[in-house]
Amino acid sequence: MPENNNKQQAVPDDSPNSGDSVPSAEKRARTSMAASVPSVQTLGINQWYLSDEFMDAFCKAFTNTGLEDPMFSIKQEQNDGEGIIVSSPFHTGKLRSIFPKKFLHGLKNELSELNWHERLNDLYWFHQTDDLALNGRQHIKALRDYLSGEEFVGFMERITGTELARGYLDLAAQRYKKGNHLLCHDDDVHRGKLTRKIAYIIYLVDEGWSDSDGGALGLFDSDKNRYPTEVVSRILPEFNSIGFFLTGMVSYHTVEEVTVSKHDQERWSVTGWFYGPATSDNTSSDDNGIPPLPSSVLPQVLLLDESPLASEDQTEWAKWINTDYLSQAIQCQIQATFLEQSSVELRDFLRPEVYTSLVSSLGEPFWDQAQLRGPAHLRRYLEAEPASDCSVVNQLSTFFKSASFGRLLAALTSLDFVSASQQIRKFKHGHYTLIHDQAIEPAGLDAVLSIQNEDPEGGDASSSEWDETWGGAIHYIADKDELLRVSPEKNSLSLVLRDEGTLRFVKYLNHMAPRERQDISMVFIEKPSSDDGEDASE
Repeated sequence: MPENNNKQQAVPDDSPNSGDSVPSAEKRARTSMAASVPSVQTLGINQWYLSDEFMDAFCKAFTNTGLEDPMFSIKQEQNDGEGIIVSSPFHTGKLRSIFPKKFLHGLKNELSELNWHERLNDLYWFHQTDDLALNGRQHIKALRDYLSGEEFVGFMERITGTELARGYLDLAAQRYKKGNHLLCHDDDVHRGKLTRKIAYIIYLVDEGWSDSDGGALGLFDSDKNRYPTEVVSRILPEFNSIGFFLTGMVSYHTVEEVTVSKHDQERWSVTGWFYGPATSDNTSSDDNGIPPLPSSVLPQVLLLDESPLASEDQTEWAKWINTDYLSQAIQCQIQATFLEQSSVELRDFLRPEVYTSLVSSLGEPFWDQAQLRGPAHLRRYLEAEPASDCSVVNQLSTFFKSASFGRLLAALTSLDFVSASQQIRKFKHGHYTLIHDQAIEPAGLDAVLSIQNEDPEGGDASSSEWDETWGGAIHYIADKDELLRVSPEKNSLSLVLRDEGTLRFVKYLNHMAPRERQDISMVFIEKPSSDDGEDASE
């Protein structure tokens, strides 16, 4: 993905090393072809792929921007070779039976003996080896030497019609376990005279891997603004195959969640990039040629409604809020905790009858008119507007946007608020938010009311604790350090003071979650201090 997009960079298919500069790539990826390992020195690809017949036919199709066939295929039955091109949304190649199977089994055995690191952030969750550039194990070294050697680099140049640099290669291995995933991103990273040109994925999954096991490479279509919309093509992982595509400004893709039934089943792969000279096709002086995200991706901040009056606060608060939180002594205790920790969780926040009515009102009919929020490289969730009626949703929403509620928050936090944003959200399986440089939320007090629906079969699913392996928690980070994690909880209001150096995201809600996440998410903005001068009054 472009460096100015998500804080966390990602790979063609899996690796988080995408933020590396070309100088570090040079240091990492410069390979020596001098010493071959005798036992695997004859490593090569299926010889049919090196024939003029195949390379000419494949290149003609791959470089044909008007290719009408949604899936071009050229086969050679004798060696089980098949070259496939998925034409939409961008040309993506796949070569089946690419390497000797015995070699790949040996490679996988060597990889299994390495140290694996769990990679987890807003964008991805998987396990990865260290960089393989200097690994001296026989099969790993043989693969690295061959991929960076003239035969294979020249082959990739010829079948894609793309000029590549010699001596530059990224290489790492990934394991995706149950629930692991990599969300929507592109691999467009360039610096100086070199840029990533081709992303590749060598699949090492079990030979019986099926569509129901998940982990497909999903390819996103883009709208007129070049923002990703939805997955329109999928490439299933297949043992002994290699997938590849040209990186660029619209090469948005995802590794779909692994949904294996057995916990010991894993999606293995070796991935990386080939580099090439930066050209006008893949660089631009105007932020990669992609327009800034519209202001609508952030909720609108409005002044708090002055009605009801401060003299009516106690009566208004008592209509909605658990009476325990209206005691001055309790408020002082909460304030002390908040001042010490910059966060506090208020369980059973709404009156029981109010919460029960709210849950009932937020059934499926309420969400029928909700909008699916995107673009996909930033967020995926449903957002609904309260109806203009006397329903509890509308009344509670109005109360939360009032100066009266702001004064209650002031009693709990010692902060003075003048404006706020509000969203009524629903996160279903596959929904998330991502951190994006062009969509940084204003600093303020996050006030999120968590709402748990009843189990569809009639049981109270909200009675059991939320398992963090399901995703769906709000993560707060500063730089690369996680500061706080807030999981959904029945009728709980979390208050978190977020300064300009703190960012947050809702982790991808995976298929293991037995229920959805619903909330009313608000950000309250403090009254500008008088020290800010004229700017504070604007």
